[in-house]
Amino acid sequence: MSNPEIPLSIDALKPFEQGSVREGGLALAGMNRLEPLVIENDGEAMVRLAFYFDDERRRVIEGWIRAELVVQCQRCLEAMRLPVESNFQVGVVDSEAMADQLPASLEPMVSGKRELPIREVLEDELIMCLPDDPVHEESGCSASATLERINRDADDAVAQAREHDTDNPFRVLAGLGSGGKDQGGTDS
Repeated sequence: MSNPEIPLSIDALKPFEQGSVREGGLALAGMNRLEPLVIENDGEAMVRLAFYFDDERRRVIEGWIRAELVVQCQRCLEAMRLPVESNFQVGVVDSEAMADQLPASLEPMVSGKRELPIREVLEDELIMCLPDDPVHEESGCSASATLERINRDADDAVAQAREHDTDNPFRVLAGLGSGGKDQGGTDS
């Protein structure tokens, strides 16, 4: 059984007057701003949207979106599946001045048009869910063993360098940062 499809745009007033709720799927293909951030853009996001007027007669969209996005792990550079989910509340207003008056709990959506671009709102939510640097769990990342070996080798190299500090040609430079005395304790 397939889910009903969420429309790309909706009437700017009717669903709020009706207090309607829409649930269904939204194809990830065609989300042009999300596309460069993912490896695959097939599949769909599951969406639930409720449209209503709040106590101040503001148009509010209360929503939830969930998807599994395929992104590139920044540790091993391989594909990884990343489940994302967002709950949000959007206050729909006709001008920037009205947006400034919305409570902090509502994300503003300025739209003086007859149709609201629902797909854009949902795409924004997916983009905001993405971490800056997605990585696999260490235990599941193919680069973990290599990084562990590199870190261990680097720690060993630092320890060896400290043991043989007298052979360090930069020892004099290190003394410059300690008030003009070299490591032997004499003035330079």
